[in-house]
Amino acid sequence: MCYIERAGDTTAKEQIIQYDKIYHHTLKNLGYDGNFGDILKRNPREILNINEVWELHKLRNSLVHELKSRDEKFLLSQAKRYKEVSERFLKKVKK
Repeated sequence: MCYIERAGDTTAKEQIIQYDKIYHHTLKNLGYDGNFGDILKRNPREILNINEVWELHKLRNSLVHELKSRDEKFLLSQAKRYKEVSERFLKKVKK
């Protein structure tokens, strides 16, 4: 959980990017290869809420690749959501 707590000390945009990296890194440690999108396409059995993770990953991609600005309040709510999703996932795979 240390990485998740540290991600919370940054901007909402950076938090979303960090949670995405944490999720991807954890899946790679579980034996999945490829970029995060490719891994998600394989519908890993460890992810129970695949549609929610896809939605958050797409938000991360738009933040990284598009020039349009986003409402900070919206980003904060999505960062909180991604944190919660990531924490549940990490608890599940830690068992």
